Amino acid sequence: MLVKKEAQPARLSYFFGPGYSDVKKSIKLMWEKNAEDAEEYYEEYVASGLMSVNGLFNFSRALSIMTFGSIFSIIISIFIVVVLVLCIVPVYIMFSVVWFIDWLYLKIHKISVACSFCHSHYMSPIYECDCGRRHTDLTPGKYGIWKRKCECGRLLPTNCFNGRKNLTALCPECLKQGRVTYLNEKESRPFCIPVIGGRSVGKTAFITAFSKKFIDEVAPSKGMKVSFYDEKTKVMYQNFDSSYMQGNTVMTQKKDTRTNTSAIDFSFFVSHDKLKPTRLVHIYDIAGETFTKNEEYELPKHFTYSQGMIFMVDPFSIPEIRDNYKSLLGAEDAAGIGYADVNLILDAFIAKLRSVTGIKDTQTSDVPLAVVISKIDSPGLKEIFCEEKLNEIMSRPENKHMKNSDAADILCREFLSNNGAAGFINSLDMKFKKTKFFYVSAIGHERSKGAYEPKGVMQPIEWIGELTDKGFVEMWED
Repeated sequence: MLVKKEAQPARLSYFFGPGYSDVKKSIKLMWEKNAEDAEEYYEEYVASGLMSVNGLFNFSRALSIMTFGSIFSIIISIFIVVVLVLCIVPVYIMFSVVWFIDWLYLKIHKISVACSFCHSHYMSPIYECDCGRRHTDLTPGKYGIWKRKCECGRLLPTNCFNGRKNLTALCPECLKQGRVTYLNEKESRPFCIPVIGGRSVGKTAFITAFSKKFIDEVAPSKGMKVSFYDEKTKVMYQNFDSSYMQGNTVMTQKKDTRTNTSAIDFSFFVSHDKLKPTRLVHIYDIAGETFTKNEEYELPKHFTYSQGMIFMVDPFSIPEIRDNYKSLLGAEDAAGIGYADVNLILDAFIAKLRSVTGIKDTQTSDVPLAVVISKIDSPGLKEIFCEEKLNEIMSRPENKHMKNSDAADILCREFLSNNGAAGFINSLDMKFKKTKFFYVSAIGHERSKGAYEPKGVMQPIEWIGELTDKGFVEMWED
């Protein structure tokens, strides 16, 4: 069933409204004039009398107008309609072509909006004119093919090729909830990665390390330009920079999700002459309480459209590992252990994923899941997660020509299996079609002992990108 589109605060194009009205008026006026002339001569005939010469003349004139005037009126009416159709058909064809090209361009380049506030996902936002009028469907159509005229008189571009992205944009879903959220998407392609895990597993440290390394080192070295989404994300990055230099992190505060969303969104644009369209990277930092206490009032909508997800695992949350290695930790690192049961975190995560995507218990998710073991710089662990161990795995006969990343996946799985987490691995493989394990050290040393020295923070996101946005990741992979 076709859904009737909302009327727009714009003037209809001539061929989508006024043109029909003008033709109708012209034809109606012609017929009215024809009838009026015939009636005038008929009245003169009645006044002169049938037997008079003047009466017969006027009667003939009236009859002629009624007969031949009607025939001519029909011919002219048909001619006018044909001319209108001949003019309208090319316009309608042009409108359809431009609309389709605009739609196809957005689809092919995967241009869409992922609202940083409500996390709703949609193809087009609402565009606001300088006068404040809001256009909910600013696409080629009956209000204009290339441009439309707002009720205030301003011409607005209607497609992605003539400057529509430069207009003020708003989130339609936020407006439905009574909020006004201005967007800076600029018709870009989103690259969304939620970072999931319990409290104190190293999510914020990972995001800090990745962001600093990508923005300060990787992007400039590859000729890519990075710009912050808005002033708020610029301030967030300044906080990242401060934490990075001090070698610590600020714990993510769980928001009151009855009025806000539970995920903190760090967003930035990445552009390059060879990267079309511009990418808008969204990294979601979700407070651990979301999964440990189930204190989330809104559905995690970003789970439905994210390119992939990162599941952080604090190795010290696993009892056997904690028993074996906790005594080797310094006081500050020991105080920062995430104690939440990794299996309970996984169960809570899968439950939320099912609730928002609708997948059944018997189904597996298509979303790529990077499972990241954090804090591998800790005493005892750095001797396990090292180059020598990777070479040992790759030297096995069955692993000939194996890549480092695949060897790292095996190393992580064997380490967890040997320390009582085999069930955790099986649960992941049963619920997700694409999983890969990584190990990282975001800080690189004990907390507050100098600037970050991150290791392995790029690889999990690179893997997700290889599966979902290869053109983007190929530009910055080594």
